[in-house]
Order: sequence, then C-alpha cells, then structure tokens
Amino acid sequence: MASFRGVHGAMLSLESYLQRSLPAAWRQGQGSINARVTLLGSRELAAQLSGNLLGLYLHRVTVDPYGRNRPLAPPPGPGAGGIHAELPVNLHFLVIANGTSAAIEADLLSWAMVALAEAPHLDLARVAENDPDWGRREQAAITPSEMTDEDLLRLWDRFHAAYTLSVPYVQMT
Repeated sequence: MASFRGVHGAMLSLESYLQRSLPAAWRQGQGSINARVTLLGSRELAAQLSGNLLGLYLHRVTVDPYGRNRPLAPPPGPGAGGIHAELPVNLHFLVIANGTSAAIEADLLSWAMVALAEAPHLDLARVAENDPDWGRREQAAITPSEMTDEDLLRLWDRFHAAYTLSVPYVQMT
C-alpha cells in the first residue's frame, strides 16, 4: 500500500476506470439506460438503492499473509533511509448492479465483469491521481473472489436492504 490514501485511492481509481469504460449508450445523461458507477459506503447500502447503477462496496480489508513481511528498497533520493517494510493489503469488495429491470441489472453486472477481466491491474498510471505516493513498481491485481451465499446474504441482512445482484472481488496489492 502506497500510503494511508492507498485504499481509498485504489477504489476511486477503479470507480473512474469503470465510469470511463461504460458504453456511451449507457452513460448518465447520454443514453437510454442512464447508468453510473459509484463507490458505495455503508450508509448508501443501508438506504434504498435507486436508478441504474454499478456500485463498488468495500466490505473488508485484510493484510496479505504472504507479503506482510516483505521488505521494500528505500525510495531513491536524499534522506532515504534503510529498507522499510511493506504493508500489502487485500481489498474485498462487491460489485453491485442495481437497475430498473432485471435485464439492465444483468447487463451492468456482466459488462463490469468483462471490463475487470480485460484490465485486471491497477498501476501508477491509474492510481497516481488519487494517491500521489503510489510507487512506479506498485500494482494491484483485481480478481473474482469466493464468498459463500450465507456470508453474502448476511452482509445484505446487516443493512436491512433488499438483496441486489452482487459479485465479490478482491484487489491484492
């Protein structure tokens, strides 16, 4: 993780990538579907979702057990100290499709899954705008994740919200 802004920066970068990649005919203000991509917090998830949206909800952050003790070389330049430890984190998030019809929900979700499969990495070029401390060599891999039906439904129950089509992903730094 580049800095304390790394988690939010990575999620914002993912949101920006998906928003820019939305088919023009679907974009808010341009098409008939009028869709948008947005980060969702617990407050938004507890409220009634409305409209055609593709939501990203970060529900868990874990320290990567394989990389937590991996040292990094110091950054070049004056005052650079010795080797410092890396804190690689895994961001567990849901991709949530909410739509005014079942067809729109299915299309939004399947489109997002294809878009994430086509660009499965976040690097400096995508994240620098949201976290200037992101390093040239840092990358985050985005992959589908496993989540039991019970755990997924517990999450929705926690917010007293109606279940909405969701797929779990993990972003590993």
